[in-house]
Amino acid sequence: MPHDFISQWKTARNLLLSASSQAAWNSAFATPLTYLTQAQRFDGNAILELVESRRSDIDYAGKGTAFATNGQITSNDTKFSGFKAELSPFLAGWMLAFLMGSDVVTGDASPYVHTFEFDETTRTAVPTTIYIEDTEAIKYMCPDMCVDDVTLTINDIGAIMAEMTMMGTGRQVMGALSPLPAVPSETYLLGSDAVLTFGPVGSGVSVLGRHMTTTFKAQNQLIVHKAPGGGLYGIFVRKGNPKFSVSTTIACKDTDDTYTLFENNTPSVFSLAVNSGDTAQMTIDLPSANFKTTKLGFDGDMVVYQLEVDETSCYEVDGAPPVSVTVTNDVATYRVAA
Repeated sequence: MPHDFISQWKTARNLLLSASSQAAWNSAFATPLTYLTQAQRFDGNAILELVESRRSDIDYAGKGTAFATNGQITSNDTKFSGFKAELSPFLAGWMLAFLMGSDVVTGDASPYVHTFEFDETTRTAVPTTIYIEDTEAIKYMCPDMCVDDVTLTINDIGAIMAEMTMMGTGRQVMGALSPLPAVPSETYLLGSDAVLTFGPVGSGVSVLGRHMTTTFKAQNQLIVHKAPGGGLYGIFVRKGNPKFSVSTTIACKDTDDTYTLFENNTPSVFSLAVNSGDTAQMTIDLPSANFKTTKLGFDGDMVVYQLEVDETSCYEVDGAPPVSVTVTNDVATYRVAA
């Protein structure tokens, strides 16, 4: 008897994203392929976890055995984790729009400039629907998915790497979509195009050549809201306090301009601008920051400092938010309700 089977490989998996948000919670897009138009490249390791919470009577007396005699599902949750991809202009705007919530767009035609800030007018997250094909047999949509955290890693060469986690209300709609949209041609945001302006507020200068790497993280601290009467699924997803951090490594030179800022608690400006084309640009801005830590380190034989800030040491000044990110791409708008 043969024991072979048709194995499934992760590079054959598919992921569709939508620039649109859901008009209402608890339901996927009515016409999915009208809105799920972005075939997204990713490294294949991202996992959609459908987590079932259960109850049983295993710890109760009066049943005549140490084992459970009944049980049932009490709650469903969805989590999309392990996502990693090279950062395209579409993906940069998509992640930040659904994470930060506030997107001010300028431009009547491409290129469009999106300025993203944390939306403090609401604690309700922005839901969207994603579509995943795990194997030839397992294909599904997940509505009510919200971006919880984003990590961008900028190195000296190659594309900026993006990582992301999403959370949802536990809903999953099984079934295949066809035909899938074509995978787009893309220009990537490159670390080799990233120029850091850094120094005391009002006196920032380029440290091109000395800037070695930067990691930017932002998080919503999402909570799936559940309440009596809501059934086995979350009702919606709400945000906690926004969090963000920057860790950047700068090579030392003969005169100090890094450790002194930490030692003197000097408010500093941090502006990392990436220009990889007319519709492939991004700038991360911290207008006023005190560095929490300055760690001495080594890149081979070269002395470096790793500087770190987060939401507790970056400040809103004269109405300017403590962190904002600008993305220039060919996408007219994100988060239009569908």
